[in-house]
Amino acid sequence: MDKTLLKEKLVHQQELVIKELEEKISVTHSMVDIDESDTIDPEDRSHQYESGEMEALVRTQLQKARIDFETLKSLDFGNKAIVEPGALVRTEKFNFIVGFPAIPFEYEDLNIVGISEASPIYQFMNGKKVNESFEFGGNRYTIKAIY
Repeated sequence: MDKTLLKEKLVHQQELVIKELEEKISVTHSMVDIDESDTIDPEDRSHQYESGEMEALVRTQLQKARIDFETLKSLDFGNKAIVEPGALVRTEKFNFIVGFPAIPFEYEDLNIVGISEASPIYQFMNGKKVNESFEFGGNRYTIKAIY
């Protein structure tokens, strides 16, 4: 398994997320700017307030996306022998990339979900080796491979 290509794919996806959020901020910001020389009614002010709230929310999402991006770039994707950040963990039910939260995606015919070190499931799998098991959410997982 080429984890270098996997990391490149994740980096590219995160770059797209950041670009999309930046574009949303730009659009939302244009809705916040009211031309003061135009006739303004109370509804305009209401929309301006809502747009400002939306812009603040998207800015928070963008800040988190940038932090996640830096975390991803610094993550060591070298081969691993135990479950730790940078490991790709295959179980009979799910495949996990550890250290970077990501919605499920396909890679080399595997359905993978990204989890952070703060993810509740990580606490149960941290430090485990191939053929060891852990339980989470009423499910038992056996580690089939770690890359």
